[in-house]
Amino acid sequence: MSTGLSLIDAIHYPPTVPECRTRQDCYSCPIEQCSQAVRTHEAVRLIQAGARTTLVCQLTDLPKKYVKRLYLQLMGQPSPRGMMPFTDAWFRESEQRMLHAATVWRIHRLVESLGRSQARTLLDVYDLYVYYVKQPLLDITRIVAVLKLVAMSVWESQRCRHCRKLYLTPVDENLGDSCPGCRIYHRFRCADCGGPLTIYTIGRPRQHCQNCMT
Repeated sequence: MSTGLSLIDAIHYPPTVPECRTRQDCYSCPIEQCSQAVRTHEAVRLIQAGARTTLVCQLTDLPKKYVKRLYLQLMGQPSPRGMMPFTDAWFRESEQRMLHAATVWRIHRLVESLGRSQARTLLDVYDLYVYYVKQPLLDITRIVAVLKLVAMSVWESQRCRHCRKLYLTPVDENLGDSCPGCRIYHRFRCADCGGPLTIYTIGRPRQHCQNCMT
């Protein structure tokens, strides 16, 4: 999956808020009403994307009481307390989930370089991910978990020997030097010649390549 600058250039998302003509950090804007409007707008977008009150407060620096009231007005019910449990067990259960985690991480590396607020960066990553992937598996809370796992060095990046793209892998688990996408692909295609594999389920599980006969 390509995450070059052409990806962002090709997707015409409306900005979270109108770009400031002064091009300064809206959070430190001397006009208090303007700064408050930006934070509130980003808080609304975060809540609509599925973020809980705690996460919204961390990203926007808005008072918790204010965000709780905003959440109740938008969603019609109080926000669940705290944040979702922080663990990578859910990701490790599926190659598809790890593949999506790597996609989110690559998008974040690109978007982060734009120098926007934490809230706006997360929203941009979420919007691009949902647009780019046909069947998204990660919600906004899971995306935050991916970024934290990388920041805390629980996961590290490696380069796949087949597709040569960077992917994420737990530091305490040796899964070889293939990315999740290639591991899924090579369940059905030979890693040597790309030919289709015949999978034998009777007796000892094994695979047989129809081209190179390995």
